[in-house]
Amino acid sequence: MSSFNNPQADLYRGLVGELAHLGHRTVFLEQEDPCHRKQRDMLRSPYCEVWTYGRTQDLLTEYRDAIRVADVVLLGNGVHDSSRIAHWIAEEAKGAKVYYDTDLARTFGHLDGTNKRDDCLEAADICLFDLFLSTTGGTAIQRICDEFNCPMAFPLYESIDPYFYYRTDVLKQYDLGFIGNFKQDRDQQLNEMLLQPAIRTPNRNFVLAGANYPDDFNWPDNMRYVEHLPESNHVSFYNRQHCSLVLARPDRAKLGHTPSKRLLAAAACGVPILSDDWEGLPDFFEPNREIFVISDCHSVLDALYISSEFERSKLGDLARERVLAEHTTRRRTEQLLELCGMIMA
Repeated sequence: MSSFNNPQADLYRGLVGELAHLGHRTVFLEQEDPCHRKQRDMLRSPYCEVWTYGRTQDLLTEYRDAIRVADVVLLGNGVHDSSRIAHWIAEEAKGAKVYYDTDLARTFGHLDGTNKRDDCLEAADICLFDLFLSTTGGTAIQRICDEFNCPMAFPLYESIDPYFYYRTDVLKQYDLGFIGNFKQDRDQQLNEMLLQPAIRTPNRNFVLAGANYPDDFNWPDNMRYVEHLPESNHVSFYNRQHCSLVLARPDRAKLGHTPSKRLLAAAACGVPILSDDWEGLPDFFEPNREIFVISDCHSVLDALYISSEFERSKLGDLARERVLAEHTTRRRTEQLLELCGMIMA
C-alpha cells in the first residue's frame, strides 16, 4: 500500500477502498524494506488490514492461515520472489487464485527472455492461477491463455476516482500541456507533437511536467518546464490547459488496449485530449468526437487552432462523461467482483 517506489499504489488503494465500501474485508500483505521504512506513507489503511513481512520465507511461514481462509487470494506483479510465492499460493489457498498484472510489457519481456526479473511469473507459473487479470487487453492478454495454458484471462484496466480528478473553474494558462518523465524512445514523438507546435506558435503558451530531462534540453521560450509535479497538483495542472497531450508508452502501445491513468485522469477533468493512435483506442474514446487523434505537428496545430472552442469543449465534455460512466474505480471493483464470482461459482 505504500506509494514509495510503487507506481501502482493508487490502483490498489482505490480497489481496496471500494471493496470496503461494498462490504468486503481485505488483508494487504506487503514486503517491508527496513532501509525505506521512513518513506512508507501508509502503515495503516482505513479500509483494510496492512500486514508486512521481511523475507519471503517469513511470508510463507507466518501468513499460511490467512491464505487458507481467504475467499480470494490476489498476487500482483512486481513482487519479489513472485514464482516462489505463486507456488505457495497454489498449494495453500482454498479460494480463488488471481494474478493481476499492471505491466504486461515487462512480463512479456521476462517470459521472452529479453529482460529476466525475479518479480515476474515464470511461464510455468501462470497456469497455477484460476484467473489472470491485466491492465492491458486485446490480443496481448489472449496470448496468456493461448501460450501459457491459463484457464481465464481478462482485462481489468486502469481507472480513476472522480473525487480525486474533476473539473475546476480556473483560468486557462496553457494551450497545450504534457505530463511525463523523459524517455529516450519517446523523445522524437514528444518533439514532433509538443516542442515543434510550441516553436511554430511563439505567441502561445505550453507546459511540460516531468523528471530526468537533460540539462541541455532545447526548451522553446514559450514552454514552461516543471521538473516535479506532485500527484496532488495534477487536477490544477490539467484544468489550466486548453488541451492536454497524452502519449502512450512505446512498449505498451505495441501491445495495444492499454489506457493509461493519465489519459483517464485528463478526461475526468474535462480537458480536451490530444492522443497518439494505438490499437484499441477507439474502444475507450471515439476519435474526433471524444478525443483528438494526432500523428504529427500539423495535426496537433489543427486540433488546437482549426477546431473551434465549442468543438473542443464538447469533446472534453463527452470524454468526461465516458470516463465517469465506464472507467471509475467503483466500476473496476464491480468488474473484479464479477470476474471472481465466475471462478467461485
